[in-house]
Amino acid sequence: MPDVSPRRDPSGRDLVFGAEPVRELVAAAPGAVRMLYVRGDLAARFAQDIERVRAAGGQVVAAETAVLVQMAGAEGRHQGIVALIREYGYAAFEDVVAAAPDPLLLVDGVTDPRNLGALLRSAEAAGVPSVVLARDRTAAITPAAIKSSAGAWAHLKIARCGNVARALEDLKHAGYWIAALAPQGELEIYEVDTTRRLALVVGSEGRGVREIVRKNSDFVVRIPMYGKVRSLNVSVAAAVALFEIARRRAAARAAAGARIAKSSKTTRDRLWPVIRRIVRF
Repeated sequence: MPDVSPRRDPSGRDLVFGAEPVRELVAAAPGAVRMLYVRGDLAARFAQDIERVRAAGGQVVAAETAVLVQMAGAEGRHQGIVALIREYGYAAFEDVVAAAPDPLLLVDGVTDPRNLGALLRSAEAAGVPSVVLARDRTAAITPAAIKSSAGAWAHLKIARCGNVARALEDLKHAGYWIAALAPQGELEIYEVDTTRRLALVVGSEGRGVREIVRKNSDFVVRIPMYGKVRSLNVSVAAAVALFEIARRRAAARAAAGARIAKSSKTTRDRLWPVIRRIVRF
């Protein structure tokens, strides 16, 4: 590996560092890595990651410990490896709508990239194929979000929208029912009709969904709280709601399959005597 001293972006927004975060990044999306900086004596340890990055068109360089510390910051645990990532390429909002993912998660106002990463992780785990992020007042796909998503970001189609109210109208025209998630919702998540094509909207960490979102939603849903705490972290609340939707739909599919199987058995039972008479004849 050539010994090149990297220039660090002062904002640190395009850096992922640490053995596990970098390995998760490389495993999920090696093409996202523009440059991989590895301490010279650790090349064998990270050999597989190095080959994946090179195969995807990225550059791998050797870096001294002092340089890695400068990149990651004095408090950062670089563990001998730092990745400089490419700018994330968002999908077009129109393409996401045309693909009709169901359910769809729309994030409006979540400013902490770690919360956004947790949202992405929960969404992907619950089977959500696409996420839409508001362009204003909402965190973007940054290294902090990538790290906290534990690789989930690479398996999602993520788009951004400008005017959220207009985006909700576009979703309605495409056949979606809009469900805003809020502690004061008039409908419990367990009462939502999950046979409809759904778009779930979550708001900011502190204020929740905006009034304009409430007004443009078909219903505002809540998660019933049984303890003294009256609200959940936004990523936890979204996970509860998305997994409930997935559970209800899985149960409906299982029930439909059981009905079909029962109907088929009934048909066979009715036809069998006729078949036997024909065979005897």
